[in-house]
Amino acid sequence: MTRLDIRRIITRYINQEASQEELAILYEWVKKGNNKEVFKKLVQADFLVNYEEKPWETEAAFENFLGSIKSKDDVKIRYMGKGTRPQLWKYAAIITIMMGSSLYFLLTQTNSSSVPVDMDSDVNQITLQLDNGEVLTIDPETDGTVQSRNGSTMVSMVKGVLTQKEKKSIGKITNNTIRVPYGKNLSITLQDGSTVMLNSGSSMTYPSSFEGMETREISLTGEAFFEIAKNSEQPFIVKTKRMHTRVYGTVFNVSAYEDDEISEVVLVEGSVGVGRSLEGADHAIQMLQPFQKASNSLENEDLFTVEDVDVSSYISWTKGILTFENEAMEDIIKRLERQYNVRIENLYGELEERRFTGMFDEEDIEHVLRTIQAHTHFSYDKKDDLIIIKKPNKQ
Repeated sequence: MTRLDIRRIITRYINQEASQEELAILYEWVKKGNNKEVFKKLVQADFLVNYEEKPWETEAAFENFLGSIKSKDDVKIRYMGKGTRPQLWKYAAIITIMMGSSLYFLLTQTNSSSVPVDMDSDVNQITLQLDNGEVLTIDPETDGTVQSRNGSTMVSMVKGVLTQKEKKSIGKITNNTIRVPYGKNLSITLQDGSTVMLNSGSSMTYPSSFEGMETREISLTGEAFFEIAKNSEQPFIVKTKRMHTRVYGTVFNVSAYEDDEISEVVLVEGSVGVGRSLEGADHAIQMLQPFQKASNSLENEDLFTVEDVDVSSYISWTKGILTFENEAMEDIIKRLERQYNVRIENLYGELEERRFTGMFDEEDIEHVLRTIQAHTHFSYDKKDDLIIIKKPNKQ
């Protein structure tokens, strides 16, 4: 049983779609190792989102809940009527479908923890850090919902898109930071309806709500594709280390990795203003039209160059396509490391300034390297996630 298989079965179980065969597999899986705790947290998180509005942090609460379901015979009648919520019935399946008392024993024998569900704690996972420091693990491949310890934040993943809901707290707006490691990307819907797709190796800090603010501001490190909900009264501002971008409702791409020489904004539709800062008379604002790019470099961060471009090559990553347009091998290596979550050491210095143009759709990294080899000769060794590029082998 692979990790992906069991996740699929758990999701189907929570959604009341699991077959008898899948339930039997799940029952056997729950009995092994620490799996009962993982399963319990998943059921707990789903219950909190769909049925309760208060935190469920104690073992006693979990036992009382299961016990109440076991003792009530009229649950189905009361929760299956018109205008009522049938969600609670699926939790009764813990007892009535999955061999009842045995699973009840498994689920209630170990002390519960209030930490977020984390099926594979791994530095290569997507994480969401809340304002209070709590970190939630996000799996873009699995639909589901997780709630924070104090019950104030609910995070849902549906078909690869993350949404977040906060309980309203008068006078308090909290900040969140989403981090996407190398080899992954993530789409997120913000509170105002704007959507952001984060590329690998990127992070974004954003408020839980834009209500009551003069502007909608987020901070970005890395690369992201934005589709901003229009609001002429509340402009949207993307802040990076070297530039700010101001929009009212438009589609654009920002690339601002800290280890890149060049930062750039590419406009797909609408209109944006780009500058070192959007405040004060000392910083000129460059206005972009669709199919234009504004860029600056570390050598002169206050100077922005605007040019017409084919935007498709700049946003192809959002479709899983890796595109190089006359790029130096030094920059290609950085992009390959981010895309494939590998480490590349280049021992062939003459290769760094060689330029390459190409497009790759879901190929593995060795296919990409072999294609580049056909045009720019070099050799390489690969072991696990380390690739060493060397001078070409002598013929």
